Amino acid sequence: MSTTPAHRIAIVGAGPRGTGVLERLLAHLDATPGRRVTVDVFDPFPAGAGRIWRGSQPPLLWMNSVAADVTMFTDDTTVVAGPVSTGPTLAEWVESNLESLRDDPALTAELADFTPRSFASRTLQSRYLEWVFARAVTDAPVDVTVHRNTVVDIVDDEPGQRLILDDGSVVGVDVVLLSQGHPDALPSSAEKYLHTFADTHGLTYVGPGYTADLDPDVVPESEPILVAGLGLAFVDWMVLLAESRGGTFSRLPDGTLTYRPSGREPTIYAGSRRGVPYHSKIGYDIAAARPPLPKYFTADGFPGDGFLDFRRDVWPTAAKELAGAHYHELFASHADRTTGTWQDFEIEFDAVAWGSKESAALVERFVPKDDDRIDLALIDRPLTGETYDSVDDATARIIGYIESDLARRADHHYSSDAAVFNALLSVYMTTGELLRRGRIPAESVAQDIEGWLHSFFSFIASGPPPQRLEQLRALASSGIVRFLGPDTTFSADTNAGVFTARSASHDDTVTARTLVDARLPVASIRSSGDALLRSLHERGQMVEVRANERSAAKISVDGRSRILHSDDSVHPARFAVGPWVAGHTWSSAFPRPRTNAGFFRHNDALAVELLASNADESR
Repeated sequence: MSTTPAHRIAIVGAGPRGTGVLERLLAHLDATPGRRVTVDVFDPFPAGAGRIWRGSQPPLLWMNSVAADVTMFTDDTTVVAGPVSTGPTLAEWVESNLESLRDDPALTAELADFTPRSFASRTLQSRYLEWVFARAVTDAPVDVTVHRNTVVDIVDDEPGQRLILDDGSVVGVDVVLLSQGHPDALPSSAEKYLHTFADTHGLTYVGPGYTADLDPDVVPESEPILVAGLGLAFVDWMVLLAESRGGTFSRLPDGTLTYRPSGREPTIYAGSRRGVPYHSKIGYDIAAARPPLPKYFTADGFPGDGFLDFRRDVWPTAAKELAGAHYHELFASHADRTTGTWQDFEIEFDAVAWGSKESAALVERFVPKDDDRIDLALIDRPLTGETYDSVDDATARIIGYIESDLARRADHHYSSDAAVFNALLSVYMTTGELLRRGRIPAESVAQDIEGWLHSFFSFIASGPPPQRLEQLRALASSGIVRFLGPDTTFSADTNAGVFTARSASHDDTVTARTLVDARLPVASIRSSGDALLRSLHERGQMVEVRANERSAAKISVDGRSRILHSDDSVHPARFAVGPWVAGHTWSSAFPRPRTNAGFFRHNDALAVELLASNADESR
């Protein structure tokens, strides 16, 4: 019998990311039998789903991807060091387990009309994630222990590390992966001020948070409220403040969706920087609109090994990738709207810098109509330069914008949009590789990658299901939702004792006694709601990276995902992964099947690190 002690691995956080790393870890171990390894997984919420995807959410809250496009398993397109372990997509899993799932009261109504193109509820996704975790553990070649506890501190020991749990118990391990997902953040100074202002004046302020954790009942009925933000969190609030309060949607004979209020809804005045909601998900099959990617924006395309400037070096090449994908699809599927051939266009396009006078002249020669040309700046800020007479005018304009967006995203005439979507995924993957190679400085990661690029990607490629925008249009047409316009600012009026909202696009001011901040918490390790992260930061065993005082402050790691200390050293046996880790936003979404997703490649690389990490190395 071997007397070699087992290599002890801890995974803190058992949501989708922790589950994904565990699956890759066990796949490696299954391919190398005989290794003495134990794995301890820590999460107070159900393993697999974790907190954010737990099943106890309102069934009206949906994912923003169709079931056929969500998987937790590698396939033959995935390039990883470990073995490929195939498994069903969410849609395939539902179809295989349809009868048993229908016995779940929370899913009965949803499954009556389920298809692979359905946008699953988060409740249904939670069942899939819990099954993925259970399958991995059941088939595990080593012992996996699940602790329904919160880790509140980690201290170095000889040998290894000790994890302190919320019940006072201690677990000794050799190597630790932090994968908590989206921890809470303690209120910022601005949020504290708004809370105090609300308490002082008898108002209601709901700060940033995860919608399923917030109480919509604190929002009053039948009076105006202000909502800051028009992203995915806004869509959740829209559902909770309208349909969940008894209102009903129905279709007219011409197919138009209408809304019949219950009388319990507030009047929602919503605004944001762009002034419009995220683009609808594309309603047709986008697989055919995938040009050869990557073509221009590749990690090996940047010579040397020094830092790259995002605006000077990275974005121009990434933008050329997006534009090239757009025009490739235009020539391939809509040649009647072009002149010349793709081959002639491509030769010249390869030789010019995107955004130059030469590229503009080239496009003018080969693409006659403005509507067929791509304008990335206008895509990013579609209402740039527009002004309106009033909130009513802005609302009418944005209702028209939503109608146009819904029509366009359902029409294969605009399949170049799908090519740009696919190119954005490729750009994100290449950006992730540049981050792993250490080519982008920390300040640029926070400001340009986590900030602007992620916002641009989310606006175009991570929007709501088209049904949600149809509902939003119906709510706006019925007067339940009013749009404030672009460049909206929200503030507390100390003289009048109310909240106010103003858009730079018109002169109207809207006041209300309720303000909802419809966004996720801004990451801040030093003020994280997670006691473990705060403790490590206070001791200098974790350092924040941020672009400026207003930007997110995320966990700083090296190219191997090892946690950096305040003295610039790394902990050789302590790793971090997920959306609150600098540079990891690019690989935090659920992977699409058959796309060689960065989610799997990063998880696999982490599994290799966890198995090889030596806790006795110098710290």
